[in-house]
Amino acid sequence: MQDAQLITLKKWFTDFVRGFYTADDDFINRHVQLKECHTHRVCNEMRQLTAALKMGNNDTLIAETIALLHDVGRFPQIQVYRTYKDEDSENHCLLALKVLAEHDVLADLPDDERVIIETAIEFHGAKDLPTLVERTMHFAKLIRDADKIDIFDLLIKYFHQMMTDPENFGQEVIEYSTSPECNSEIIDALRNQKLIHYEQIKTINDAKLMQLGWVYDIYFDWSLKQIHDRGYLQAIIDLLPQTDELRQVTDCILEYTKQRAFRIH
Repeated sequence: MQDAQLITLKKWFTDFVRGFYTADDDFINRHVQLKECHTHRVCNEMRQLTAALKMGNNDTLIAETIALLHDVGRFPQIQVYRTYKDEDSENHCLLALKVLAEHDVLADLPDDERVIIETAIEFHGAKDLPTLVERTMHFAKLIRDADKIDIFDLLIKYFHQMMTDPENFGQEVIEYSTSPECNSEIIDALRNQKLIHYEQIKTINDAKLMQLGWVYDIYFDWSLKQIHDRGYLQAIIDLLPQTDELRQVTDCILEYTKQRAFRIH
């Protein structure tokens, strides 16, 4: 892949997204902007991650292309269904593949690079990664990490807004009960370093615990170090009920994160 090809793809992305803004629908405009800005931040996280891993220029370009295009399915999703919840619309990862195919976005790339990009995008939001060939798996892990790093920051801001300005907070992105309870199944899963599935989430506190549990689904130590050093975990912990049961779970999460993060020198 060449630098000029990524430049062309960036222009395509800008033009594509511009077509979803409207003159009179603030809901759509807010949500389009949300995902457009998220995409640019994920691209930045990806550049930092690939630099930390000392990846070559060609692979770096492939990785940033994946970051650039990973959420293109979100734009038709919000336009058609007015939600970002896949269960109430369509799988946004598969929608992204439809967009790429309809617009022949990757037509100028070699077949092997196109397959890597499409596969990484297809599975970036999956519960678990399937068995993939080693090279493709590497890129699939990259986008899942870069995506999660930004979503950590994004969701923390939403959690804070819910607490500080609940009357003006619209549950358009986070659609869970504000009840203080925590699902015992989620707590048990975290004790055993298992991932939380979305269908287990009933309350906002469940969502916070699920986000903390993402540390067990982070592939690269560098990524985990960013999450730790930026204070994302402690910020979420501070927003949870301060019970002994939760403190034991969160202490284990912090210890696991520190052990991996401090392997980076």
